[in-house]
Amino acid sequence: MKSITDSAWLKKAMIHMVGMPLMSKFNKASKDTETTQNTLLRNIIEKNATSSFGKEHGFQNIKSVDEFRQAVPIRDFEGHRPYIDRMVKGEADVLFSGKPISYNTTSGTTDKPKFIPVSQDYFVSHNQYNRLWFYSCLKDNPRLFDGHSLSAVSPAVDGHVEDGTPFGSVSGAAYQQIPGILKKTHSAPYSVVCIRDYIKKYYALMRGALARNITYIVCPSPSNLLKFHQTVVENMADLIRDIHDGTLRQDVLAEVDKEDQAATKAFFNHSNPKRAKKLETLFNQHGQELKTHHYWPNVACVNTWKQGNFARLIPAVKELFTESTALRAFGYQASEARAGLVLGNDWDTSALVTNIYHFEFIEEQDRHTDNPKTLLAHELEREKRYFILITNDSGLYRYDINDLIEVSDFYNTIPLVKFIQKGEGITSITGEKISELQVIQAVDDIAKQMGIQIDFFNMYCDEELGMYTLYVEFATQTSRHDKDAFIAEFDIRLREINPEYEIKRGSKRLEAPALKELRPDSYNLFKEKLISHKHAKDGQYKDSYLRKKPIFKKILEELSL
Repeated sequence: MKSITDSAWLKKAMIHMVGMPLMSKFNKASKDTETTQNTLLRNIIEKNATSSFGKEHGFQNIKSVDEFRQAVPIRDFEGHRPYIDRMVKGEADVLFSGKPISYNTTSGTTDKPKFIPVSQDYFVSHNQYNRLWFYSCLKDNPRLFDGHSLSAVSPAVDGHVEDGTPFGSVSGAAYQQIPGILKKTHSAPYSVVCIRDYIKKYYALMRGALARNITYIVCPSPSNLLKFHQTVVENMADLIRDIHDGTLRQDVLAEVDKEDQAATKAFFNHSNPKRAKKLETLFNQHGQELKTHHYWPNVACVNTWKQGNFARLIPAVKELFTESTALRAFGYQASEARAGLVLGNDWDTSALVTNIYHFEFIEEQDRHTDNPKTLLAHELEREKRYFILITNDSGLYRYDINDLIEVSDFYNTIPLVKFIQKGEGITSITGEKISELQVIQAVDDIAKQMGIQIDFFNMYCDEELGMYTLYVEFATQTSRHDKDAFIAEFDIRLREINPEYEIKRGSKRLEAPALKELRPDSYNLFKEKLISHKHAKDGQYKDSYLRKKPIFKKILEELSL
């Protein structure tokens, strides 16, 4: 018998009760961004004035934004690393007052990972953001919590730094610590999130989700959505058997931490012959034409990234669902900051969270100048592009996150922004400055012009050899003639798009790019290799189509025919 806490109306009522005052606060802040940002920065400075960083930079004497800019230089992560290195050894009051409760992790520009400190205050702000996010999603999608949810997140704890503080994923911690009434909507226990084997983790996630009526999917990368469906298609017989018997395949259960195996086994210990029969009928009826909406017909909303590089995968994702499912964009976010909020199903922009982060911006053309002028959020202009700096109450100050954004409009006085690309998505051997967007455009233009299908590609900038290689997975029916013609036409199109590339190619300072073919299913194989070798994290995976780190060349070569 279901308890009252299983009721959809109670979940919705709780989210409305918590979310409405947060939305009211956000709307109030949006009407005067300048004051909101000044107040926030003043609070951050005052709270952390006695930290080592605060003392070194004279926080006690800072009374204005201009004084803050003069006292604190712009830094990337490597500029913050010496302070964080002290923190991971156990020193308190370094970047902020007190000690981190955890560290968020992501890959850095060097071989060392980034440990992003998470203060107690930041974690509270992060949870408030999540509640506002849930509320805004529910407001547009009333059926959101009528069934279960499916989420793709990384573990809250991947390990511990020297002083014993855990590091991992803030989103994983939120998944683990979500209020019990909402935790009941999860289609898989947290122990499944922690499975290290990428393939078996996805099997376990689908074992839980396929047995249930999924109405909400939270999946940062659209590639994960495609992987979910691929897992179903490739493992349907095993999944049906497990659902029928109330089991979890033994080799998958073995990947769960030993102390969690009994509870995990109990979670899946619900025989459902009726659902198993339904899935078997669907699979026999549709075969390879099976779509996600066939086995989950009631999905109200899918949250995923839709901007930047991810836009290329959205058409394939749309084919899996019907028009009744809202494909809702994630807000602008990174491991360092969940800094943007999407407030509508049809929004393709994010409202900057000006009551949680202090922002500064560098105009795109000023990126590499000495001591670039920075603008504040209320000084931005429509249809202009900027690199973004953040300051938060978790130890990041004027942090260069290396992201290029574009201002589309304003929500009251808050800038509405689109993520364009990482700043590192630009390569140069002889000064040609090729951007990732230019590579994507050239590939898409020529594929369309020639009427051929490109399943996956990556361009590698080999600085050591002084050349580019375009790795391409062609559709199986592509002829040898079309493959050879493609690379030549790609070179011509890139020369048209990028004047500097045209000059360097014309003067022979840069040779034409080489072509290497990739084996079938290289997209998934590439991602799996990166994750299994810990060069990427599943819940944070971001597609990139222009690379220059040697590890990417190594993997692409392994996948080449």
